[in-house]
Amino acid sequence: MRRIFLPVLLCSTMAAAGRVYTAVVTHESGHYFVEVDALVEVAEARARDLLTDYNHLDRVNPAVEVSEILSHRGSGDYRVRTVTRACVWFFCKRIHQVQDVTEGRDGSITAKVIPEKSDFRHGYARVDLWPEAAGTRILIRSEVVPDFWIPPLIGPWMIKNKLRSEALATVRNIERVASSEPLRN
Repeated sequence: MRRIFLPVLLCSTMAAAGRVYTAVVTHESGHYFVEVDALVEVAEARARDLLTDYNHLDRVNPAVEVSEILSHRGSGDYRVRTVTRACVWFFCKRIHQVQDVTEGRDGSITAKVIPEKSDFRHGYARVDLWPEAAGTRILIRSEVVPDFWIPPLIGPWMIKNKLRSEALATVRNIERVASSEPLRN
């Protein structure tokens, strides 16, 4: 993934009982880049189960209204559709997205947006998870290019803040859901 991160928003905060080391969202030439590096107090297998439960992504991200597997093309290879509702101040948008999601042999989860079926001209995300003594380290890197109108002047700032808050909410919710819900089969 192209790594042009101009540190606009950096934080080192607590995410529930875990820790967020980095939460950066940048904007350049219509591209939005997100990088989140966090530690959650959840076993790696449980965190992975929550992030790959494609029919129930609303459990870890409340902005998700619909998430469903459209096709399962092989082991760890899915086409997934999501609909999210994003509101920032007066600007609300229901965002449709279809992605080819691959669970790699190296443990990574990658998602590539299908532009003709999505509200994005381009999109890519990679999630890496690995166990640490205090839980699971999660590194999320993504890039998106919206294919919808964004209000000029304040639009990029609003989108950056929304992307950052959604990523942080997902990290917090992994711990919340893992501690409150039993494993699904």
